[in-house]
Amino acid sequence: MKKTEEELATCEKYQRILDAAVEVIAERGYFKSPVSEIAKRAGVADGTVYLYFKSKDDVLRTAIDRTFEKFYKQIADAFVTLAGPREQLEYIALVHLESCTVNRSMAVLMQTEMRQSAKFIAEFSHHHLVKYIQMVREVVRRGQDEGIFRRDVSDGVVAHCMFGAIDELLSSAVFTGRVYDAKSTAAQVMDVLLNGITAGA
Repeated sequence: MKKTEEELATCEKYQRILDAAVEVIAERGYFKSPVSEIAKRAGVADGTVYLYFKSKDDVLRTAIDRTFEKFYKQIADAFVTLAGPREQLEYIALVHLESCTVNRSMAVLMQTEMRQSAKFIAEFSHHHLVKYIQMVREVVRRGQDEGIFRRDVSDGVVAHCMFGAIDELLSSAVFTGRVYDAKSTAAQVMDVLLNGITAGA
């Protein structure tokens, strides 16, 4: 069913508010980002924000949720044709690393504001991080079942090592301005994770 102009305008305003919130909070910090500033950046009246969201917290949570929904959908879509466990792990790493260039403001927000708020860290850890870790664990277990990965290694440890390595690289990109080539860096992360750093005989 085709959306009406009013529905399209509503969707556009909703997204503009989310985008503006991420940009403003990334630039100014959560506590220095009033709803009025978010509304101004989005080009809407202050009251319009409250038509869609209960509070600034709600705007931020929604923006983060939507970002991760896109992340998981992109990976799920790719997994339809990308069957090998090694290739799947590398693709997860690639998409994760690309997040800094796809939406730098969100990357800044995730690496700064999220780390400073115990409340958001707890929510993130109990939702998005758990899902991420579980996704990687499932791929690792499948690789172990197929004899591709060692069975004596904990899939949970592998998943946390993978997330931690990529998260640290993103922190470096955000705080130092260093630019990583996502594809080659993802390949290196997976090479280190799967093969270690010991030189061959």
